[in-house]
Amino acid sequence: MKLANYLNLNNRPIQLSLYLNRTESFREIIHSHQGIELLYVHEGAGRVVIEQQLIDIVPGTLLCFRPYQLHHVRMNTGQGQSYIRSMFLFEPSTLSQYLTPFPSIYQFLLYIWKDPYAVQVIRHPNKEEADRLLQNYNFRLTDQSSQDATEENALLLISFLHYLKPIWESQSKAHAHPSMTVSAHITAMLQWIEEHYASEFQLSELAQAVHLSPNHVSYLFRKETGSSLTEYLTARRMKQACLLLRTSSLTVQEIGSRVGFDNFSYFCQLFKKKMGITPLQYRSQRG
Repeated sequence: MKLANYLNLNNRPIQLSLYLNRTESFREIIHSHQGIELLYVHEGAGRVVIEQQLIDIVPGTLLCFRPYQLHHVRMNTGQGQSYIRSMFLFEPSTLSQYLTPFPSIYQFLLYIWKDPYAVQVIRHPNKEEADRLLQNYNFRLTDQSSQDATEENALLLISFLHYLKPIWESQSKAHAHPSMTVSAHITAMLQWIEEHYASEFQLSELAQAVHLSPNHVSYLFRKETGSSLTEYLTARRMKQACLLLRTSSLTVQEIGSRVGFDNFSYFCQLFKKKMGITPLQYRSQRG
């Protein structure tokens, strides 16, 4: 399992990858990023871990991941199972500059960006319509020149947000809840990690909190989420470290300590292994 964090939104603040067949190239990644990700599934089935929940993914599912929100997408790509998706990854503060003439779309952006109670998963009521729209967007992207990439991407993204707004509002008003596949035990485990990730991890303490044996906790967590407890815990700590590196003036050593690493050298080594660059290099990229 690899942990990743998209680092290049400062240089390319609006990135589109539409109607892409990921069946052969898909790999599971526990990740977060500085911007918003809109992920639409054209074909494929799986699960996503988001906000201490496990949610089923089916064709027509659209997911919204907020900045620095840890998530883990698992797709079934075995024999005879395909995965085709469209993805919009963008820095919301950059997009907001384009939305001055569109106040209602700007309010919708603020909703999915900053409202802690915003619906983050919807089921599109007309998958064929969404498929046609995103295929058309993809044709336009193929024809664009590198000089107008940011502007064209922004226009397509604004158009997509305008298209999504009434669908999202309709499902929000109906209090739509995606199909939940998670047991109470997994919910409790994810919540416990959220509350204790900055402390020294003790499997026995987690097992006691959820009233299961340590072996069963490890087995059930991997079975339901697709990652080990250690992988998920590391991802949660790295997510917080990235956030603090970008938003605080704390030293790297202080940040390591705050996210559960008392050994400063080990924190730096692990950060570079997981993120591909050192904590100081990561901090230098903030805009």
